[in-house]
Amino acid sequence: MGHNINSDNFRCAASLIAVEEQTQLNEGIVGHIKYFFGFLILSVITLAVLACTESPFGENDISGGSSTISGKVMLDTNIVAKNALVWLDGIGVSTRTNDAGEFKLEIPPGGAQGGTRGYTGTLILYYYFGNFKLGKTALALQEGNFIYDSGPVDKKGKISKPIILEKLLDIDIELQPPLVILGTNPQVRITVTLTANDSVSVYFPGTVDGTIGPISILDKSTGDVKTVQTTIIGVTSGPSTKNIAAGESQRREYSLGLGYFEPKTADYEIIPYLLLKHETMPTGLFVDPDGGSYTNLANYWKLPFDRTGSLLSVQKGDD
Repeated sequence: MGHNINSDNFRCAASLIAVEEQTQLNEGIVGHIKYFFGFLILSVITLAVLACTESPFGENDISGGSSTISGKVMLDTNIVAKNALVWLDGIGVSTRTNDAGEFKLEIPPGGAQGGTRGYTGTLILYYYFGNFKLGKTALALQEGNFIYDSGPVDKKGKISKPIILEKLLDIDIELQPPLVILGTNPQVRITVTLTANDSVSVYFPGTVDGTIGPISILDKSTGDVKTVQTTIIGVTSGPSTKNIAAGESQRREYSLGLGYFEPKTADYEIIPYLLLKHETMPTGLFVDPDGGSYTNLANYWKLPFDRTGSLLSVQKGDD
């Protein structure tokens, strides 16, 4: 038995199928449009990020940046520069090297550096060791952070090569006697011999903060320091500057009374006050973070120097 299909019903069904196919087609087009715009937005973001990591100093792309920088300082005498002063110009922060000559310097956040976003440009990192030539490294910063993987700085923020400081002056100290017994020796004669490896000027203040011929005495067992007056032998007590040519030597002598020492057996480092005037020091280098200046009498002993023969042994009279 055959079936008759109503033509109107057939046309209606065909129309529904066509509408469904068109809907699927439209949804596909919309999906492609969404994908295209999503890809476009992602591309724009990626380009923006890459643009932010481009160095303004013409160096390689910035792979990172941080508020810390590290490195190592050596003396050209093939020893590490223990306790060397490391100071960043412009921002004025400082640190010291450890027993291995290594340091890590951290700068404050950008807003504390001046301006709203921190320093952008090049600053000089200085390395000071009293009788050595002043060391320098140029460092690039962007918006308050060091630029890593740029110039002398590696990807981890370390200055890749050790800083080697050139010695300008040998400081040899002779103590007579080097061992004293309290109550039997009235005084110690201190002879400071300065030998220049390169032409250099040495400043002796004569009097600092009212103290004539100042000498600092560092107790090696306790770390206590006192600065005392001496008698300068053979010269006036006024300030003087000695110009020493390469290979030549100058002497300065002091007489130190023993009344400044505690009645105990101990070793002391004898530190005479002198400064090298071989080059202009940047303003702020000698500012002590704990207050005052390293050139003040109370703080001078903190400045790093390479000296020989400066150890004085003191014994009690009944030891």
